[in-house]
Amino acid sequence: MDRDIWLLIIGIALSGFLSWLFTHIYYRRSLDQQEKSSTQQIQVLRDLLIAQAANAAAERDRVNAELLRQGRIEESIAEYRRAGTPVRTIDTYADLTNGQKADLLDTVLLRVKGRPAKSNKYRAG
Repeated sequence: MDRDIWLLIIGIALSGFLSWLFTHIYYRRSLDQQEKSSTQQIQVLRDLLIAQAANAAAERDRVNAELLRQGRIEESIAEYRRAGTPVRTIDTYADLTNGQKADLLDTVLLRVKGRPAKSNKYRAG
């Protein structure tokens, strides 16, 4: 009987240890899967936020460019009314290409005279 009690105690201890070991292994695997999944989800969210920020920056740049264009049109109209030609003001816009300057001149004259320039010096060169 003494031997049966020891076998019972060893069986209980061994089954307890094996139960703990399997639970521990399962728990570790579960934590690893959760970490991998959360890392992937965080990366997806980060990518979306970066894309959204880039889109917002591009939209802001587009709006700022249009506001600058409208401001330049208004300045050129004021120069046309003051001096009879917006060319001197348009010449100061060094960041514009000749094609953009030509379009600006046509836009200003369309607004002031109702027609584009007959001869556009920026299209000639």
